[in-house]
Parts: sequence; C-alpha cells; structure tokens
Amino acid sequence: MLSGKVVVYFLLIFTIIGVDTVIGGWFGPKCTEGDKRDVLSNCVLNLKKSNPAAPAPVRGLCCKVVREMKGTKDGMMKCIVKLLTADEKEQYDETRILNLKSQCSRRPSSASFDEVKITSC
Repeated sequence: MLSGKVVVYFLLIFTIIGVDTVIGGWFGPKCTEGDKRDVLSNCVLNLKKSNPAAPAPVRGLCCKVVREMKGTKDGMMKCIVKLLTADEKEQYDETRILNLKSQCSRRPSSASFDEVKITSC
C-alpha cells in the first residue's frame, strides 16, 4: 500500500512540474528571469501603467526582443506575467504584456515615416 501512495505522489509531482510553464515547460514554453528582464527593460515605454497605452513598434527593439525569445508561442508572455513580482505587477500592465506577442507578430506597413506627407486643410 505504501508503494502505491509513493507512485501516486510521484505522478502528481511529475504532472505539476510538466504542466507549469515556468518550472518545467514540457507542455508549454519555459521563460527565465533573464527573459522577463529583457522584455521589461526593452518594452518599458509600452508596458508601464504610468505611460499612455501605445502598441510597441513592430520594427522597434521591444518587438525584436519579443520575436527572438525562444519558444515564441503565445504562452511566453503568460510565462513572463507569472514571473512578475508584486512590485512589478504594480508598475507594469499585465494586459499590455500579454498583448505584446500579437502586436509584434504583425507585419510592418510598407510606408515609412519619410514617405508620409502632411497636407494642410
């Protein structure tokens, strides 16, 4: 009977570690503190609650970092949010973090700022 309980506990722990994207990541992306630091430091203007909500420029450094993260599936941003400390949760907007993946995967427009002409009314 004791060995049966050990097997059940082992399977329970194995399942928890395997499903949790931060700890194990077997069934999802795994992010690190370094990934979190990269996103927060390079996307600070787009993620701080004190700043107006503005999408990250697709060709900007923030989106470059997001695209280069290993395991660029949607779960990576969820993983980053899970790693936020209480202080970071007060500073950074979690919804903005979660939206980074979709914002940064959009194709940039073909027009550049140099090509835009302003006409007077």
